[in-house]
Amino acid sequence: MRTDSFHDLFCTIGEAIESGLDDLDDWGKSDGHPGQYKHDVVANAIAVPMLEGSGLGVISEESDPIGLDRPFIAVIDPIDGSTNASLGLPWYALSICVVNQEGAVLSYVRNLATSVSYSAERGAGAERDGFKLSSSPVENVGEAIIVFNDLPPHHLGWKQYRTMGSAALDLCCVADGIFDGFVDFSSGLAIWDYAGAALICEEAGANVTTSMNEEIGFSSFGSDFAFRRRIIASGSAALHDTLLKFGSV
Repeated sequence: MRTDSFHDLFCTIGEAIESGLDDLDDWGKSDGHPGQYKHDVVANAIAVPMLEGSGLGVISEESDPIGLDRPFIAVIDPIDGSTNASLGLPWYALSICVVNQEGAVLSYVRNLATSVSYSAERGAGAERDGFKLSSSPVENVGEAIIVFNDLPPHHLGWKQYRTMGSAALDLCCVADGIFDGFVDFSSGLAIWDYAGAALICEEAGANVTTSMNEEIGFSSFGSDFAFRRRIIASGSAALHDTLLKFGSV
């Protein structure tokens, strides 16, 4: 399958999930793993068979891995920001990142409440609904608007901050230049939370690392995808250096 066919597939999956959610009456907790909602289950049941049927292996937050011996693996969070979705807040997303043994190949993040979609292909740049993305040039943290995953222990000098509740969309807004940086103050994100948006950030010219300033590694997805990492992203290298100090607080 060509990469443009992957993108078409992901758009179709996003549309199918949105249609499935339109018919959902109960957005409460499921009987599955802790923190899982019924809309997570619905979205996963739509997405995984479509991905597997296209020849992709699948690593999903909501079900066991499938086909890890296949050349391309889709790392997917069917709904990132499930709590937002349960509350009716329009900030939750489908996130898909296709990886192989060499790393991330392409990704797709779709706001399931608004249908705004972000995509990237390695070496080809990043887009939002067909428009090229470029990250923020802001270097001084005192001029920066930072989006957080979980809250910092105290004010660290930023101009303003937001806590939105979907790491995938938050990171895409760093790629888009809406936010100048992203800092994760939680216990860490799983690969399905950040993989798709991390590639979009990188292709938009943003800096994305772990809080220890390690590169985002995709090539070992078969063995370490369940581990959690605190992610830091910024448009400029100078701001990234400052945000790395935040990550050590």
